[in-house]
Amino acid sequence: MSARATFWAWEQDIPSSEKLVLLCLSDCHNNDTGQCNPSILYICSKTNQDRKTVLKSLKSLNDRNLLTRTKVYGSSNQYNLSLSTNIGTRVVPNSVQEVVPKMGHKPKREPKKNLRWEKGDMEVAEKIYNLLLVLNPKHKKPNMDSWANEVRLMREQDKHTHKDIISLFRFANSDNFWKSNILSPKKLREKWDVLIIKRGEIKQQPTEVWV
Repeated sequence: MSARATFWAWEQDIPSSEKLVLLCLSDCHNNDTGQCNPSILYICSKTNQDRKTVLKSLKSLNDRNLLTRTKVYGSSNQYNLSLSTNIGTRVVPNSVQEVVPKMGHKPKREPKKNLRWEKGDMEVAEKIYNLLLVLNPKHKKPNMDSWANEVRLMREQDKHTHKDIISLFRFANSDNFWKSNILSPKKLREKWDVLIIKRGEIKQQPTEVWV
């Protein structure tokens, strides 16, 4: 049985009767020889189709160049699957393991590209997370790499210093409204101008004088 051949068979955009036959052949496919030679009776039994339907499907698959048939006297026909042929499908990878993980195994999580930061960026990200923990000790641990990258973007693209970033987050973290809305560096960056204005308004409020 070839997992790659089975995956390839599933991907073909063909009628269901033909797909059942192709799946049966892929189930018998030999990786070493690239061949399979089940009998017509075997294919009929596996696909629950009559002989006429199976023969018609085999001819159609041959016409579609999805397989080649070779008559072997004294034995069943020999079939070669055209695994490099795709009828309206995506290319089949060299190893089916690239797209189909083994049962019971989670696929490895590939790191996101273009995530980069400096030590100071990560330190700011960690300070922000610690401030959130003060308000909510059960706050879910974020992707710190992504947070540090967001801090870097604020520093490099928006020209904010680490001190500015921490200062504004502390303000948001202490405001009754914003402390439940600014929960990440990304959100801080999105609302930066609004928060600057809000903080400025609070500073400009006159102090009440009691007579």
